[in-house]
Parts: sequence; structure tokens; C-alpha cells
Amino acid sequence: MDVNELSAKIQDRYREELDAFRQQLFGTQEHLVVRGESVPEQRFAGLGPVVSLEDPRIRMTLGGDVVDLGWTPEHPTAEGACVTVSIAGHDHVTGERAMLPAGECDAWLQAVIGADRTRHAYRAGTLSGVDGRLSTVYYRLFLDTEGNPIPKPDYFDDPDLRSMDEL
Repeated sequence: MDVNELSAKIQDRYREELDAFRQQLFGTQEHLVVRGESVPEQRFAGLGPVVSLEDPRIRMTLGGDVVDLGWTPEHPTAEGACVTVSIAGHDHVTGERAMLPAGECDAWLQAVIGADRTRHAYRAGTLSGVDGRLSTVYYRLFLDTEGNPIPKPDYFDDPDLRSMDEL
């Protein structure tokens, strides 16, 4: 199943959970509240654990936050926001970290932020469990003050950021 099909399936199965997650992250009207200059406050969101659609032994937990791009002392006047979404996998019996299904993480991101925004997002690194297999994936999306996707700011130096368009 490709990312688009899997994302549609996730949206059908977890519609209420996704709606609540988006509201926590972006506000009640599902857009980032930036009030013309920057994010008024840091926002946090959580979803899960939910059953993986590709491996029913895995439970996936999503976390999200939105921060003002001007949060660094080096660039306090930067405008816009950075949205971070993390996806962690755990074994449903033991609770230990578990390997995430490869394409499902990208599909979850798309289910959360939409296909258009996903094209502008960046994979921001991963964590591996004890056995070295992928157990947590991080994504970032940069938005202007109107809530529109923008490229990674030049000063945002993170060697792990890889554009979703390039993956």
C-alpha cells in the first residue's frame, strides 16, 4: 500500500483522534494561530497509543509541538513557526521500543498535516531501539506568519533535516 492509500486508511480509522490532535496542535479551526507575527505560545499535542495498520503488534504514539521561529537567542525576530511531529513505536505486550513500519510513519504525518503540507515537511532524524532498528521518527514543518509552508530557514542548522520531496 502506498503512502496516500495508507494515509486515507489512517484518516478513516482514526478520524476522531486525528481531529483532536490537530485541534491541540493548530487550534480549533485547524490552522496555526500566529496572530500576524509569531506563535503566541508553545503548543503541545499527543495521540495514542494506536494500533499500527501494518503491524498489529506495534502501538504508535504521536507527539507534536509548535514553537515560534524566534525562540533562539540568535534570531529573536524570526517570524513564523516550526511544527514538530514525532512518532514512536512500542511492542503492545512488553511496552519496549519496537521497529516502526517503514512507510506508515510518512502516512501518519500526511494524515496529520495533509498531503500539501507534507511535501514541504522535513524528516528530522530518528532514534533506534536497543537492537538498532528504527523506533522513533521526527518531522518538522516550517510555516510563515499566515500558516503557509516555507523552506527551512537558512539559520536553522540541522544536518539531519531531509526534505520529504527528496526521500
